[in-house]
This record gives sequence, structure tokens and C-alpha cells, in this order.
Amino acid sequence: MTPAVDRLAEDEIARRQALELASFIVEAPAGAGKTELLTQRYLRLLAVIEHPEEVLALTFTNKAATEMRDRILGSLERAARGELPEQPHKQLTFGLAKQVLAHDAESGWGLLGHPGRLRITTLDALCASLARQMPYLSRFGSQPGVTEDAEAHYATAARRTLEMVESQTPDADVVAEALAFMDNNAGRLETLLVAMLGRRDQWLHHASRIESGALKPEVEAGFAALIERDLAAAGNLLDTRTQARLMPLARFAAANAPGVLDSIFDWNSPLTATIGDLRQWQAVAGLLLTGSGTLRKTVDKRIGFPADKEFADQKKAMLELLGELRGVAGLEAAVAMLVRLPRPELGEAEWATVECFSRLLRLAAGQLWLAFQEAGEVDFIEIAARAGLALGDDEAPTDLAEALDYRIRHLLVDEFQDTSPSQVGLLEKLTRGWTPDDGRTLFVVGDPMQSIYRFRKADVGLFLRVRERGIGDIRLGHLRLFRNNRSYPGIVDWVNSAFPTIFPMEDSPETGAVRYAESAATRPARADSGVFVHPVIEREGEDAVGEEACRALDIIRQTRADAPDERIAVLVRARTHLDALVAEIRRSAPELRFQAVDIEGLDGRQHVQ
Repeated sequence: MTPAVDRLAEDEIARRQALELASFIVEAPAGAGKTELLTQRYLRLLAVIEHPEEVLALTFTNKAATEMRDRILGSLERAARGELPEQPHKQLTFGLAKQVLAHDAESGWGLLGHPGRLRITTLDALCASLARQMPYLSRFGSQPGVTEDAEAHYATAARRTLEMVESQTPDADVVAEALAFMDNNAGRLETLLVAMLGRRDQWLHHASRIESGALKPEVEAGFAALIERDLAAAGNLLDTRTQARLMPLARFAAANAPGVLDSIFDWNSPLTATIGDLRQWQAVAGLLLTGSGTLRKTVDKRIGFPADKEFADQKKAMLELLGELRGVAGLEAAVAMLVRLPRPELGEAEWATVECFSRLLRLAAGQLWLAFQEAGEVDFIEIAARAGLALGDDEAPTDLAEALDYRIRHLLVDEFQDTSPSQVGLLEKLTRGWTPDDGRTLFVVGDPMQSIYRFRKADVGLFLRVRERGIGDIRLGHLRLFRNNRSYPGIVDWVNSAFPTIFPMEDSPETGAVRYAESAATRPARADSGVFVHPVIEREGEDAVGEEACRALDIIRQTRADAPDERIAVLVRARTHLDALVAEIRRSAPELRFQAVDIEGLDGRQHVQ
């Protein structure tokens, strides 16, 4: 683990770079002060542009947009009053705000009197605004409402799609074929359609290419890449040295079990993570694993190890190797996965099934649009898609796109780890034609470890891919912040030591896996700061939940006695986990005042009952 002093020095360098007029992607962990950094960046840009509207900041929530606007206006107001803050980072903000005020006076903006010229909004509000400005191209007409929970509309569309089986049209044949593939389980097919409609921004633009057959080579290449990823995972655990020990034993077993391990009959070189070695990998998996997918504890003639005394040495060597492999963490699961891997090539019948379901999904998407029109509301995916239509494409950008390209010179995006594919596509269109040296910049900030919008189809893998490849033609410099201004060193140090083993070992854009990135505490050390485990052993016949509540109350009382002026928070994974503690506090410590928002309903209070 890198010393905190070094991490804080790196953090300071990254913050200085973030104010340069270039494009960056910034990883900012919890408590790093990213809102202050965004405020500084916004002020830095205001000081060098011709019009305030040339800077656009995008957030995910109205609360975040309001907070950023208040920070920027507050900084300008303090600078106008000449109130120099004490904290060094606030002094930097103060200096930037003074520069903006000077530029404001020269340009006649009057920002303090006209704060509406600051363009700070949410991604969803931007999409709605774009669609509203081009109603014909967005195909909305009158602007619909936006629902956060469109599950009922998805269900309506799925049900109506399946009802088309009675329509006596070519579409009925598509539905009938899909139902036949699902063994006429209409309920399951409806559930799958509902789930897919909630992700249609990820597949709808591919559907027509599937039906034309143009996408088949890409689909097969995608399968091959996924398969090779799993082969590589197994190869990392079953390394070349281990394979070298296994080869003679595998050849021996294959020779004594004809038809079982034929593909490794002449195995004499380490296997690679390529499709060409898939059959051999699967044969190795068959040699090592039982039918239930666990590493073998015994071997016999069925797997190529006869019981004859003359073969005792080979059998002993195989059992010793199996024993060693049981000690390799993750190997059993990685090898078991190989058995289930398919060939990447799709046969004619398989591709016909893909085409059928592609047509079915397009029918469902059409029914969803009708359901949206009837309800007068749409989901976030539809808003983003229609905004994209309003902007046009690379070959035919709309007047709106060209106007925005002229007006927007600097784009800032907060909480970038929570973006969805359609939102990243929108950012690509907004920055279409931007080049590294034309003075326009893209600045995105987020923490992939904190992605919370998966229910909105957010994909943290997008953050990792943008970090590697950029957005459109824009390559982003990668900056990493390390500062943690919220917690004391005892907590931060414990998290830094524990979480690397909890998070994945490596980043993986394909799976959305994100490795842990350490932080450095800026607050002074405190003797009582740290993480302490208070175990409660669950025994049969005892009330472990009640004992846990009593123990938690004891800790609360002791903490209040030690630090009477401080606040205490109790965090749990589910609301119901607090029921026993709330009851124990009311029974044993009624003098304790607490808030339990959405935990204890009024109908649960005795005097209400």
C-alpha cells in the first residue's frame, strides 16, 4: 500500500492538471471533494470563454445540479464581497472566481444578476430539451411525461406482442415460432420480453442487421471473445508448469480410455486461450472434474487409470496433482466453466432462432411505443433515444446539432460511472467533430466503485472503456484523486487493507468488474477511530437477533457516553434488519431520540393499532 503522504502529493498534482484546458476523465473516490473540483473547473472555463452558455455541466440528479449551481454562484458572491476563505482549496476557488468576475465585467455578462446564463442541468433534462426543440424529428409531437418506473408499460407491450399470435398476419408466425422455442411457456417469454424492453437501447439498433445476416460474423466474434476470456481465466490458474506435469498423465489416461479423452491423446504443448484449443481444454476439464463439476478425489479405469499394479505410479501422481489443485483458489469453478462453453459458430437453425427473436423484439418495441403514446409518458431510454434522433447522425447532423456544436465549447459530466449506453451515445453526438487541439474540452468525473444506477441500465464498464478509448474522436487524459476528506485514518486504512480482496483483482469492461482503488485520509488521526467487530454467535434455540439488538444498543450507549456531542448512524443491508433494534431502543432506552426514515410505519406503532 502506497504511503498516504505520497498519495496526497499525487492527488494535488492531478487537481492542478484538472484545471488545464484539455479533456480528462477523473476518478474521484468518496469524499474526494469532486464537487469543489467541478466548481473550480467550471470557473476556470468561464474565465476564458466568450459567452457563459458555451460551458455545459451535466449531472444525474436535480439535487446535484442545484448544489453545483449554488457552489458556483456562492463562490462568485464571496469573491465579489472580497471574503478570502481560510482553507487553501477554497482560496484557489476564490482566485478563480475573481478571474471570472473580471472577465464578466469586461464582457458585460452580469452573471450575478442573471444566474440563468449558467448552463447546469441533468442529463435527462437535456434530453427532454433536445427532443422538445425538434418535435418532428424526435417523433414526440407534444412533450410526454417521464416515468422512473416503466415496468407496467413494458408488461403491457409484452402482453400485446404475444397476443399477436391470433392476428392471422405474418407477425403471428413470428410469435408462434418464438413460443414454440419456449415450449409454449408464454409466461416465461413475457417475462423475458419485459426484461429486454428495459434494455432496448443496447439491442434495438442491432436488430435490423441481425435480420439481414450482416451481424452474424460480429456475433460469432463476440462469442469467441467471451469464450477466450474464460479460457484465459482457466489458463492463469492452470499455468504452463502445472500443464507440463499434467500432459503425460493426460496422454496416459487418453490411451487407456478410448473415446473419452481423444482430443488430448497427443497433448504435448501448453494450451492457449484461443478457440482452437477449446476442445482440448474441455477434455482436460473432463479429466480433472467429476460429473457434478468438482475436482476428482479418486480416479479409475473409466477415466483412463486402470487398477493394475503396474499403473500405480501414474495413478498416485494424478491423485497428488489433484490434491494440489484443490488448494488453488478459484480453479475448480474456472475449469468447470469450460465444460459448458459452446462453439462460437452458429448453425443455420441457431441463426434462424436469433432472427426470429430479433423480429419478436422489434414487434415488442413497436407495441411499447404505442403503450407510451396511450399513457402520455415514456421512460428515460426513450427520452435519450429521441434526443439522439433530434441530433441526427454523423452523415446528416440536424440544424439543432450544428447549432449546439457552435454554442457548446466545454462539456462537464458528473457521476459518469452511472451513465447508460444511450447517454454515452448522446455525449458522442454532442461532441461530434471535436478534435484534440480545437480548444473544446470534455471533462467527466466519477467513481466506478460507486455505480448505483444499474436499475437505470447504467453500465460501469462504459466508464472503463471510455477511460481506455475516449468518446468518439476525443481521447481523455486519465486523472486519479486519492483524498478522503470525510473519514479518519483508522477507517480509511482499514478499508484500504480489506477491500482489495473484496473487489475483483482486475478491471474488466466486459463484465463491469472494478478493482478497488485506495484513498488517503486528510483528517488528523484519532485514537478511537477504526473498525471493530462485535461477533454474535447464533445458537440453536437462542434469540440471536434479539442479542444483536441488545449488543448494538450497548455500543450506542457507550459511544454516546464517550462522545456526547457527536451523532451516531446505524447502517444495515435491509430495512427489516432494524426492526429488533428499534423495538429494543423503545423498550430499554426510551430516552434515546432517533430517526428511522421509512423503517417504522405508523401502523406498526402500538398506540395507532
